[in-house]
Amino acid sequence: MDAIYLFVIAAVVACFGIALLLRSSMERLAMHPENISQIQTRLFMFVAFIEALPIVLIVFGFMTLADSDADLIIPLVIVVVSVVINAILNLLKRNELTANYPEVKSTINSLFLVGNALMAAIPVVAIVAMFVR
Repeated sequence: MDAIYLFVIAAVVACFGIALLLRSSMERLAMHPENISQIQTRLFMFVAFIEALPIVLIVFGFMTLADSDADLIIPLVIVVVSVVINAILNLLKRNELTANYPEVKSTINSLFLVGNALMAAIPVVAIVAMFVR
């Protein structure tokens, strides 16, 4: 398999996995704001578990990057579209929750910002890695 596609798989797995986790964490936080420390702890623990496979794929991608000859357009589009779709879905979930639970608006906003940064980290690494070759 070409190294570029290893980067794409890593980005998509990380992006969708962390986005799903973020949306469920925001829902749990809206329902039980008193459990914020447990919710955040679980979020960070599961992010670490979710990012394990993408990090391994990134490492293997860098190991085989010299042999890569794939075109960049389609892989870049896949990575960018997955990030944009999940960012929009996260934004919609945040807007829904802050409208229904205004008392935890600032907490949900903080979790939303941290979660989106975590969600975009591996895709950014993948995009930069695609241009390194």
